[in-house]
Amino acid sequence: PAGVCPQNAMVQAEIVDVHNAFRRAVQPSASDMLIMSYSEEVAASAQAWVDQCTLDHGAPSTRLLNYHLGENLFYSSSLKSWTDVINAWHSEVERYNYPTGSTNGKSIGHYTQQVIWNSSYKVGCGATLCPNNIYYYGCHYYRGNFRRWAPYTPGSPCGSCPNNCVDKLCNPCPYIDHYINCPILKNTTGCSNELVKAWCPASCTCTTEIIPIGRL
Repeated sequence: PAGVCPQNAMVQAEIVDVHNAFRRAVQPSASDMLIMSYSEEVAASAQAWVDQCTLDHGAPSTRLLNYHLGENLFYSSSLKSWTDVINAWHSEVERYNYPTGSTNGKSIGHYTQQVIWNSSYKVGCGATLCPNNIYYYGCHYYRGNFRRWAPYTPGSPCGSCPNNCVDKLCNPCPYIDHYINCPILKNTTGCSNELVKAWCPASCTCTTEIIPIGRL
């Protein structure tokens, strides 16, 4: 149906708006939360996975662009709006405590992946009707959920990006670091090194924007 088809521009706007509303509302507030936008390339990856009707996460190799994407999945015996689906992922907030994680050992990955990970700033989604009338939804994201890393920096909204702020969310650096330790490599080896320059374009190029993926 057109109301849930991710190729529909209004559906894409719904997906982005619901995510960003939750990102603005994190507690404690985030100083470096990036504004999320829709990616057709990421969406193609998500659609390819849900079309297989495997009601479980795939191997990381099934969601690989320049690096592994994060993944949230949802299925239901009845048609749901994307707002309902994203709300279901967000509901894990009830058992999440910043920054330590789950309060009861149950899953919080859907929530941290798509709502409060500051660098998960691109989303793309797919939906399909599987056998036995199962509606299957999936979204892929520029990845978050790095172990031993806090999902964002607490502080006043946009405190870390005062010159790159839109409605309490930060505009991201348009480049992507391929390694989480790029800020360290920039300081220790330097961007004059060709390998550092190639693998850490965000750290080497952006000085005022929030850098996606890896951060100190």
